[in-house]
Amino acid sequence: MTTIDARLATHGITLPNPAAPVASYVPATRSGNLLFISGQISKSDDAFISGQLGTTLDVAAGQDAARICAINLLSQIAALAPLDKV
Repeated sequence: MTTIDARLATHGITLPNPAAPVASYVPATRSGNLLFISGQISKSDDAFISGQLGTTLDVAAGQDAARICAINLLSQIAALAPLDKV
């Protein structure tokens, strides 16, 4: 287990398998020392959060959406490079 994996585990975070793209794009690619991540949304296995903060979403729902999106970003990055190197 890497240092990053251990830190994620202490927060109860398990990275999902990277999501397949829902359209015609490459969700993640690496060029030399650069990673390019595209098209990430706040979707997990059991939830999709959409709306506008302050109108259809309260702050807690917005925070949850941001958390899910960040976890999805990390799973795409982990598919390309060790998280300890990012």
